[in-house]
Amino acid sequence: MTSFTVSCACGERFHADEGSIGRRARCRCGRTVELQPPPNIVLPAAKRTSHRSARRTSGRAVRVLRFLAWCYLAAIVAVAAVMWGLGDRWWPATVLLFMGRWVFLLPLILLVPASLALRRRLLLPLSLGAVVALGPVMGGRVGWARPFAPSGGMPLRVVTFNADGGSFLASNLPRLLQEWGADVVLFQECGEQLAAATERVPAWHWHHVSDLCMLTPLPILAADVMDRSSLANVRRDEGPTIGGAGYVARYTLGTPNGPIHVTNLHLETPRKGFEGFMAGDVQVLRLNTTLRDLESELARRWVDGGHAPTIVAGDFNTPVESRIFEEHWGDLADAFSRVGFGLGTTKYNGWIRIRIDHVLTDDAWRPRAVQVWTDLGSDHRPLVADLVLVKH
Repeated sequence: MTSFTVSCACGERFHADEGSIGRRARCRCGRTVELQPPPNIVLPAAKRTSHRSARRTSGRAVRVLRFLAWCYLAAIVAVAAVMWGLGDRWWPATVLLFMGRWVFLLPLILLVPASLALRRRLLLPLSLGAVVALGPVMGGRVGWARPFAPSGGMPLRVVTFNADGGSFLASNLPRLLQEWGADVVLFQECGEQLAAATERVPAWHWHHVSDLCMLTPLPILAADVMDRSSLANVRRDEGPTIGGAGYVARYTLGTPNGPIHVTNLHLETPRKGFEGFMAGDVQVLRLNTTLRDLESELARRWVDGGHAPTIVAGDFNTPVESRIFEEHWGDLADAFSRVGFGLGTTKYNGWIRIRIDHVLTDDAWRPRAVQVWTDLGSDHRPLVADLVLVKH
């Protein structure tokens, strides 16, 4: 069997034979070198033909892989641009907002091992694509503002949780309140058992309206509920199938630093729109989106009715990439977007994982830390945010 020697650019030498032709070897310096015989070594005609065919096949595979790698990067950038630019303004982009976005990582399961085997430099576009998929597309955060969180100021811990009735939570509420160490607890989809349990917590003040419950050891100075008659009119005008079930309650709480405003909200779900979409009626999805837009507009206008430091928290049923969220709530600081780490998933529905529960603040507050709590028997997870009052 014919043998030969191949030198790397850094000087390392490899001894190979006919069976190694076409393979790639990694040098100590990190470079790779293809094992090919020098021109002065003549192989039998049959072996030359076989090796040329193998090289052609390998070359075609590399070209296809290069095309797929760069197409993946271009496609995932396009997905991110459509989500952030047209989400809830164009129905295909709305579908992207609420689908299981982890599917955009699936092509990497095949492309990354292929690149490791055939052409490692293609890991560059694949790595860039993975960063876009995990960040702008899936909503990953790195807590960029956490190092700048103020050390002084009045701390306040807020918990918001769509309890999905809260029967499990009701029997464990005192223990969980102690674990959370919260100053304000906001529940959405607060069922009768949970509402009754909030009334039995000693030394805590409570308020209930519709499916919203609020608990706090701070004195409740005022409680108001947003008038929903205009939303009911929209529902009658445009049909009962598009829903319109959001509720908003605003509280004025007394603190050592003066009164603060805390809003608990549960805005309209896109579920009914997608039920119509799955039945083949895109118009139901469009009408549902219109209603969600109007509801957020009314809620935001009503929330802005005071001048005290403001916190808005709850189940927005809308991710931060949505144009509805950006236009009506984007000027407020999202605690997880600022100081959270990871995906921050709060909604679990089958294969769908999404962040639609938020704690927002005006510029009187700075978020210090935020975490998504463990499973408590709901399809949502509690969101626990540590805030600091820096202006009053």
